[in-house]
Amino acid sequence: MTEFKKLFEPGKIGTLEVKNRIVMAPLGHGFAFGTKDGFMTDRLIAFHEARARGGVGLIQPTTSSLGPPHDSVTAFSPGVLTITDNEHVESVKRWTESIHSYGVKASFSLSHQGAAMARMVQMRPFTDRPEWNRVVTATGTKDPVTGFETHTLTEDEITDIVEAFGQAAERGVVAGFDLVRIQGCHAYLIHQFLSPRENRRTDKYGGSIENRARFACEIIKRVREAVGPDFPILFRMNGDDHVEGGITLGEAIEQARMFVDAGVDILDVSSGPSESSHWQFVTMYQPSGLLVPSAAAIKKATGATVMAVGKINPVLGERILEEGLADFIQMGRPLMADPELPNKVREGRLDEIRPCIYCGHCQAGSAPGGYANCTVNPALGKELEYSVEPAEKKKKVMVVGGGPAGMEAARILADRGHETTLYEKSDTLGGQWKAVAVHLPEQKNLISYLSTGLVRSGVNFYLTRTVDRQLVEDVQPDAVVIATGSIPTEPDLPGIDNNHVVQAVDVLLGRKDTGQEIVVIGGRIVGLSTALFLAEKDKKVSVITRSQIGRGLGRNLKPALFDSLIKYGVHLYPFSRPDSITENGVNFWWNSGDEKNRNDVFAFLKADTVVLATGSENDNRLAEELKGIVPEVYTIGDCAGKRSIFAAMRGGAEIGLKV
Repeated sequence: MTEFKKLFEPGKIGTLEVKNRIVMAPLGHGFAFGTKDGFMTDRLIAFHEARARGGVGLIQPTTSSLGPPHDSVTAFSPGVLTITDNEHVESVKRWTESIHSYGVKASFSLSHQGAAMARMVQMRPFTDRPEWNRVVTATGTKDPVTGFETHTLTEDEITDIVEAFGQAAERGVVAGFDLVRIQGCHAYLIHQFLSPRENRRTDKYGGSIENRARFACEIIKRVREAVGPDFPILFRMNGDDHVEGGITLGEAIEQARMFVDAGVDILDVSSGPSESSHWQFVTMYQPSGLLVPSAAAIKKATGATVMAVGKINPVLGERILEEGLADFIQMGRPLMADPELPNKVREGRLDEIRPCIYCGHCQAGSAPGGYANCTVNPALGKELEYSVEPAEKKKKVMVVGGGPAGMEAARILADRGHETTLYEKSDTLGGQWKAVAVHLPEQKNLISYLSTGLVRSGVNFYLTRTVDRQLVEDVQPDAVVIATGSIPTEPDLPGIDNNHVVQAVDVLLGRKDTGQEIVVIGGRIVGLSTALFLAEKDKKVSVITRSQIGRGLGRNLKPALFDSLIKYGVHLYPFSRPDSITENGVNFWWNSGDEKNRNDVFAFLKADTVVLATGSENDNRLAEELKGIVPEVYTIGDCAGKRSIFAAMRGGAEIGLKV
């Protein structure tokens, strides 16, 4: 068993000592939404305080703004913090004091989003002052469709912004922060200067790598002047943009040397502008530690103190530190999923860690004006009000179905004092989510966490037990929670009854074998996951779908999954429709155009196996049988028409708290 000695060893950033090597990464979550003019909110304080109490060494909060007039667009966008004056400083002190009470250090972000705000401003200007709605960047552009223009900064304006960074840093010191973070990545303004793709200037701020780094280095030097020689400065940078014409690892190493020479104490190595955001928010379809090689290369080349980030779990984090690949490791979404993660690791309670499944739902929910939601943690962002209280009246509750929804409901019901019994018709827990978990480690972790949670909470459960009306009448429960999932459907196609036609869930669970040439009908998450699963086994796979490929997938999941499908040579046929299934393949209408400009051609794909991933229908038969038999009957998950893991888990939690 891993001892995690390195994770909990104190570390130093310049003169600052941090109690361990676990850093909470900066996250977009929306918990500052509702703030007035950039002030700290109680919700945001409670969110970070829970993570400080949970045992991290350093917390890096979300993006902030320099404030008007230098960064007015960001300052007036919903939920962005600022420390533009003394009133803001007093507001932020509440936050730093709460973090420090747990012996945790805190950084403050100095950032300017620049052209990253262009799309938002086009949708909704944030102020009634036109000059404050201006979007600035290294090299201005004009949108060919909307005519919206971004402004190329003049050298005088650049000087003003550099000064604004320095003044903001001074206020950060007064507000009680322990180090300052300069945001130089993720397509923010500094990154727009660093990137050869975005910076097309011909003055001293453009052209050569030294010129493109000049703006960043001037900011670092001004911040160093503002905070003094001993106050730590962190610079967050891209180790590789992963877009054509962007910053490569080789360029990033050269830039890193310049940043250190300018006065930086530690480099935080991330990745990804918006076009490659799945490198910034690594998904379930990408390997753990994806960005670590970039951080390690920069550390080796420069000798700098370095933070690594990107889908790092405790075991991997310990290995990264042991091998000297980085000096600190960051966790973002895993700490959203379980704020007590560090404490549980230190105490050897790894099986109690609520795992992040890297589904990306937290990013989807934190769009402007909304809060992040977590699939596995219903308390996220509700730390002030969420609690599992004992039930006023203890009841006998049957939970039917051992998928994620049923297990989550059963655990919470038992925690509240109800006599809870779960019934699962198969010989293992996990429901249909077992199929998704076949080749995705984080999903297996979720099933394991939920299964062991039943035991910890004292839930009685039976496997290979089918529940019918007679059993319910015999048990005489006060309430029945039905989580019986859904039943795969079949399209009305000639040849659908052929022996080589199988359901995707049966393939994923190993109940059905396939040949070497496979056509998958259905291009949403189940169909694409099945296609990838088979392609990874060196099968020749094609996908036919009536709609766009990956419909319903999140903004980061889709490109990550596409990258994998392309890597393994999966052929994709969007906006096409199957016509019939033959003994040796599929006839279909192939749209070689797009959704609006169709060009349908009758085509044939050879296949020795046809896999169906065309949806499912609610299995709510038991709910119908129990009407009038039990005082309380609830349906959750797929059988209630909920078709996502988020809806299943959230439904289970809500019923667990309701009964």
